Amino acid sequence: MLMSTGSKKQTKSDFMELSFEEALSTLEKIIQQMESGDAPLDSLVTHYQNGVRMLKICRSKLNSAELKINEVKEIDGELCEKNFEETF
Repeated sequence: MLMSTGSKKQTKSDFMELSFEEALSTLEKIIQQMESGDAPLDSLVTHYQNGVRMLKICRSKLNSAELKINEVKEIDGELCEKNFEETF
């Protein structure tokens, strides 16, 4: 899902609804376009801004996944989700 300069403006929530894979794919496309050297300066700035957004989404999704992984603990050979309410 490559962000275009069309009439519909993308909101922050639209970006956050992207999956990690969609955001990463979009970021890769943006990088390819920027590295091609064919884009005008104004386009490069827009691509850079969208690339930063995609990078933030990817980092956020990875951090979320890491937290979920850390919430899982093993008890007697079985994986169980950690109940944080018990720790307070």
